[in-house]
Amino acid sequence: MAEQRHQLDARVFTAFFIAAMPFVAVGSFIVVNQARNLLRESVGTSLEQRAVQTKLALEQYVADQVVHLRLVSMDPEIQRALSRPAPAASEPERRRLEQEWAGGKDARLTASVVDNPLAARIRPLTVVRPAFRQVQVADAAGRLVAASSRVGRLWSTEAPWFKALAAQEGAPEARVGELFRPAGSSTVLFELAYPVRDGAGVFIGAVRALLDASDLYTVLAPVRIGRTGHASLLRATDGLVLASDESERILAMPLPGFDLLRSAFEGFPLGDSGRQLFGAAGQRRGYWSLPEVRVSGADGKPTTIEPPRLVGFSPVDQVPGVQWLVTVEQDLDEALAPVNGVTRYLWVHFVGVFATVILLALYFSFKLERPVMEEDLHLHEEHVPSGVKPAAS
Repeated sequence: MAEQRHQLDARVFTAFFIAAMPFVAVGSFIVVNQARNLLRESVGTSLEQRAVQTKLALEQYVADQVVHLRLVSMDPEIQRALSRPAPAASEPERRRLEQEWAGGKDARLTASVVDNPLAARIRPLTVVRPAFRQVQVADAAGRLVAASSRVGRLWSTEAPWFKALAAQEGAPEARVGELFRPAGSSTVLFELAYPVRDGAGVFIGAVRALLDASDLYTVLAPVRIGRTGHASLLRATDGLVLASDESERILAMPLPGFDLLRSAFEGFPLGDSGRQLFGAAGQRRGYWSLPEVRVSGADGKPTTIEPPRLVGFSPVDQVPGVQWLVTVEQDLDEALAPVNGVTRYLWVHFVGVFATVILLALYFSFKLERPVMEEDLHLHEEHVPSGVKPAAS
């Protein structure tokens, strides 16, 4: 019985392999895409957690500054000085004194505020805490009775901070003002004020301080994630940058792409304690993905391009009187670098395998014909009797 010979048709095998490759490739890229989404969610959650930690540190920083002002308000000398009735002044007299105070022409008026015993008691605070650029004490009528230096107005009766403190009821609360840059100065400041009350709880004056806002950045500066991850402090109403390592943006422009970020918490009032932020799915979501944004200069022409970013955010809700938002952002390419590297490897891998299969298919297509013909001729020669010559044509 003749022995059966089984041969594998390489062309069929190659065709099957070529047909199976797209399914393997599509399945691999689906898995990689799922991994990319999971990694984006994980990085976004991590950025949100860093934003919450930074927000808590910022609230603690402001609370520490309030403690200093509260200690000043409890000073017995200040309490006694403010308990005395304030001297009455007519409206023309007030205007005259305001002009003399603003011009600094009356040395006696300046000395009565800056060089009195109360001023000597509050001035060390500006030395011990360099962030305190100015400390003032005002009586119940809003008149300045002591100051560490001659800055501001002599009467603050109509100032928002004084009116807010005078109208307080119940437990005293500090008032924190928005950041601002004085005219002709490059320094950014923010105000902090605390009411002064007597033993019966009656409002008898207030203590106000102007702090260097760059000190807020000491809370944000340690937040670093990779090469591009950093923290910023924004005004939650319009995204204006209040503190950041990009100093040219402070009080000059909003965070690029803030209009898109606003949709993450649109419809929920800022500044309310205990408020939650929700995403489109109805679940709490403290991060957002921002696409590429073109940043325009003062002339309206695009000057820089912000790459796609992941932004974690957390509102500052334990500082009264402000609407601040802490953000921690990172470039999306850096955040998803591990998955992007795997994706590039898969593309190279499948292109290389596909090219190899095509070359093998071509090789087998040209190689299989010749061995089969030679084998058939060899078998034919074995069946020709010896000594038999081929017939002459």
